[in-house]
Amino acid sequence: MIETLLLSAGVGGTAAALWYVAPAGRGLHRYVVPRSRLRADIARLEREANDLTCAVLRLSTENTTIGKDRDAAHDALADSRLHNVELERQLAAFDQLCSENTRLRAALANARAVRPLPAADGDEPTVPQGIPVLPLDQAPFALKPGEPE
Repeated sequence: MIETLLLSAGVGGTAAALWYVAPAGRGLHRYVVPRSRLRADIARLEREANDLTCAVLRLSTENTTIGKDRDAAHDALADSRLHNVELERQLAAFDQLCSENTRLRAALANARAVRPLPAADGDEPTVPQGIPVLPLDQAPFALKPGEPE
């Protein structure tokens, strides 16, 4: 009795394993994809491949354009750095000229300054020797106030 039970359990287990593992029981080994479906899949995949090729070419062109723009920006940056160095040199020269100009203006202002003459000692003459110094109205060539010309 037990032998029959174990034998039937073994046969049932084997049948279940064959049902789930081997496709022969359900006919899956005979499944064939129709050619029209394969052709449609091939055409769809070729369109996708063409679209992806176009996208790659477009992105490659954009990458080249962006690279050229980057190189132009890099060159402009190098030129602007050189220009900045030149401007800094000119600014230093301008600052030097401004300081020299200020120094020269101060020297000129000191030279043009009106200062009182030093007081003369009592022994020194206030007029040059031998030259008569008279006020204008007493001078022989001067017109007297109120006289016609």
